[in-house]
Amino acid sequence: LEVSRSAAPAASHAASASGTSGVFSMAGVVAAATFLARRRGSKRAPAHGSAVVMQAKAEVWNQDKGIPFNYDTKSLKLTPPKRPKRAMERRKSMWLKYSLDNMHKRRRNCYRLARQAVMQALKRKYRSRRLFKRERRQLWIQRVSNNSKLHGIPYNQFICKLKEANININRKILSQLGIYDRAVFTNVVQTAAPNWKELKEIEDNKGKKELMTVEELDNIAIPYIEATIPEVYTDPTIRFNRQVKDWGVEYTIDVGDPEEWRDQLPKLPELANFQLPDHMLNNSRRQLEEIPPAQRFRLPDESKDSKYAAFMDKVRAFQKDEEEKEARGEAIRPKKEGVSRESWFDDEPQTWF
Repeated sequence: LEVSRSAAPAASHAASASGTSGVFSMAGVVAAATFLARRRGSKRAPAHGSAVVMQAKAEVWNQDKGIPFNYDTKSLKLTPPKRPKRAMERRKSMWLKYSLDNMHKRRRNCYRLARQAVMQALKRKYRSRRLFKRERRQLWIQRVSNNSKLHGIPYNQFICKLKEANININRKILSQLGIYDRAVFTNVVQTAAPNWKELKEIEDNKGKKELMTVEELDNIAIPYIEATIPEVYTDPTIRFNRQVKDWGVEYTIDVGDPEEWRDQLPKLPELANFQLPDHMLNNSRRQLEEIPPAQRFRLPDESKDSKYAAFMDKVRAFQKDEEEKEARGEAIRPKKEGVSRESWFDDEPQTWF
């Protein structure tokens, strides 16, 4: 609509033609001009009709260009339109529809607190969705690793062998096979690594000590005893025995006066059954480092061990003295007869009685 200075005379002529007074026709023109001015956002009617025409043309031009702004004639600036009340309610309901079912107390229905709480909850949901995927994958990898180790193959080698064998099974399915159908998982391992049984045997025996047979222990212990106790087969004050047990072989050597042994054994019968009481041992509960038998019972060498060489010199000098006394017909210490290395394997143990 355009209002100009010529609008008032036209209205007055129309009023006179219709038979109405000029006062009422002039009042109608003023009311129409005021109504149009209010609709354009102005508090009072413009002083000149040309300004109203310019504002109307500017609004039409903005609408044609798609610009959702009004042209203010006072400040000559583009001002954004006021947001409708319905839009504000819509934005509030957008946050409150999450908080009414999931929040408590003021965070449930107070807009500001509800908006903050819902924003934090949505952030946590966003993060949890990715953490869930990450944790699921870690769980699948752990399960596949445990099942592959049962077959003697580490996880990284197992995945590498699957790729080399062109077996494209993801970790989720592999973990479910290892839990619900171990036989199928074993078939997959057999296809990827045909030598998995050999690898499993190597892995199972890793770190374990090598078990020795009874014959191997006898070949190590008996020569050591003969070297450290040269008169074990001839001295009448020595008794020796051997027992094979579940954990190995036990060798015992008793040294002392036969009369004292005959007096003590009835009082302590456990000594005759290869059992020494704790009060007869010094620090009986001590824990010693385990040493291989071949290293513990290594045969002494006179050329390298001076103490053992001096001990053997004394033994040979004593034996030589005994032979000289026997040649002169003098009394010598009695000797055992019929005892040799084969006596270790006798069924009946040696006793002092």
